[in-house]
Amino acid sequence: MANLMTSFYTGVSGLHSAQTSLNTTSHNLANAQTKGYVRQQVLLSDAFYVKSMGMHDNVMMTGKGTVIQQTRQIRNEFLDYQYRMQSGRLGFYDKNRETAIEIEDMVGELNGEQFQTAITELKEAISSLAADPSNIVYKDQVVSIATQFVERAKVLKDELDNYQTSLDTEIKQEVEQINDIVYNIKELNKKIQKYEATGESANDYRDQRNKLLDDLSKIIDFETNEEKDGTITIYTQGQFLLDTTNQYRLTTVPIGKYDENGQLYPVDDPRNRNAGSMLLKVKWENGGDFFADDTLVYDSTKRTDIGSLRGLMVARGGHAAKYTDNNVGDKPVLADFAAQVGSKYETQDKAIQAYNIASRDYNQRLEDYNSYIDPSIVMTMQVQIDTLVHGIVTMINDTLSPVMYATSDGTAEGTPMKDKYNNDIVDAAGNPVKIFDYEHAYIGDDKDGTAGEEIFKRRGMDRFVKTDRTYIGTDGNEYPVWIYNDEVTEAPTAETRHEGGTDVVYKTWLVNGERVTKKEADMTAAEKDIWEDQKENWSKSLYTTGQLMINPEVEKDASKIPTMFNEKSPQAGGYSNEAVLQVIKNFDNTLGTLDPNSQTEYDVTHYYAGIIGNIATVANVWNGIVDNQELTVHSIDDERQDVMGVSSDEELSDLIKFQRCYDASSRYITVVDEMLEHLITRLGG
Repeated sequence: MANLMTSFYTGVSGLHSAQTSLNTTSHNLANAQTKGYVRQQVLLSDAFYVKSMGMHDNVMMTGKGTVIQQTRQIRNEFLDYQYRMQSGRLGFYDKNRETAIEIEDMVGELNGEQFQTAITELKEAISSLAADPSNIVYKDQVVSIATQFVERAKVLKDELDNYQTSLDTEIKQEVEQINDIVYNIKELNKKIQKYEATGESANDYRDQRNKLLDDLSKIIDFETNEEKDGTITIYTQGQFLLDTTNQYRLTTVPIGKYDENGQLYPVDDPRNRNAGSMLLKVKWENGGDFFADDTLVYDSTKRTDIGSLRGLMVARGGHAAKYTDNNVGDKPVLADFAAQVGSKYETQDKAIQAYNIASRDYNQRLEDYNSYIDPSIVMTMQVQIDTLVHGIVTMINDTLSPVMYATSDGTAEGTPMKDKYNNDIVDAAGNPVKIFDYEHAYIGDDKDGTAGEEIFKRRGMDRFVKTDRTYIGTDGNEYPVWIYNDEVTEAPTAETRHEGGTDVVYKTWLVNGERVTKKEADMTAAEKDIWEDQKENWSKSLYTTGQLMINPEVEKDASKIPTMFNEKSPQAGGYSNEAVLQVIKNFDNTLGTLDPNSQTEYDVTHYYAGIIGNIATVANVWNGIVDNQELTVHSIDDERQDVMGVSSDEELSDLIKFQRCYDASSRYITVVDEMLEHLITRLGG
């Protein structure tokens, strides 16, 4: 009878297990369409056993029903990891694809008119002038078309710059989204810890947390670790985003203002590749850059191609780029150095040594370009457009208003020319300079016979510094020395190095396009003045799109465009179309490659077509990558859903099964009850 009484426990445990399973199955069915919901399952195990002796003194173990171990989520952590990594990778490539498509639309059409049209019209206007160099109407037309060319170039530049800046809005939004997601995960951690400390399952809270982790994985790459109390920590970029108790928030600051530790950059700090840029970068609120790698390079093996935030940073780049950002130059050729043995280099060994140094510098410049410019679609396009505009305007200016090195052979390495007082024509530090090639130049047909006027001018800097010195030309005539304000293609820098227990300041500046580095203590007063002048005015010296304007003198009086022989020429007073024809011929000269990694060279006329073709190719490549990545993500998600998703048919089948279990347990209790009633009634009788 005692065994019959305890048999009630077996039946009751069956009822309880079946009821819990029914409730869980109903919960699954109710949330079959809930996004992020994970199928739950009740795990049962044997309750306990009672030992007793049988009729023949044999030991018997009698089971006392079932007990609920836990209500678990059906998840596969490996599939979760794969899904989040591939989803983040999709976010990265999708942002780059969107950027490529936007830029393709932007540069392909400019207010309904291709930029190529502006180039073609400029060439045609100059061709008309070449046919009749004395015609003022054609000169006015050249000025008018040149003005339109500059305006269209600026509109295109502004479109690219504004689009680049607009990406900052997305970056700020994603940073705010990261902070919000991590905060919500932190709050869910508290709830999960609270409920599971009492032995209850917090599966619905876990579902919400996993959904947030899925959302976070699309923005950044991270790792998680679950603690014993059910809370998780989030680790990213070498630091905790969320530890067991604290959230570490992110913010944005101007990229060109602060170094990787959140400290202000010195103005001339050589580490500041994005000097002056007000574009945003992501940093920790407590200091330090968020992204451990400050380059734009992405590599799947290093997991630097994960997350839409990283994708935005790479696509946007670090600053509004210009042609000087591609300062790689031509690859050194050993034969060129060997050919200068005896003239420039004393021995073959010194020529080889110079070649090795030049190769090292070239490789460093190429590496810098590939690390900080090339990966960015926006910056690459800015460089290419500015290179095209710079190539056109400098080609026209240098043909109509020619310059030369004031040296014996016309190179920076030649012996300086003398002025009429037998003084070297050099700068204050004794370096060769470029001057206006007055002897071979043409003049305008205005009443003053103006010489040296350029069509395209830099804002804030004249083409020449006119001096009272003169030089004797090859024709024996005396010509004025006008020193050319050469383009300084990079900012001078100052760097402090620790040597011999003391801090030593090294300064770097350009001399005839070549870097010169000296200890500040060893610099002459003239060199210091040059360094300061370059620091102040280097950006003004560039013929960049942003700096361009039409020369006010030519705009006011188009007759100053040089088409006449100068006053000391044997043909003085006559017109020549030679210089103008040379401009037309130069349109067919090679402008160069689109970037230092490509080998296809383009002339001025076809360079823009190359740019458009290149961006179209890039957009197609990104489309292919994104399409493949979407297939990968969907495939993994399908596998994940097979494990954690709710199947209505399967749950309905389980519902019937657990209902039958409940009915069986109920019948079992009824039978035991009847047996007890029978025994009690008979014993009572």
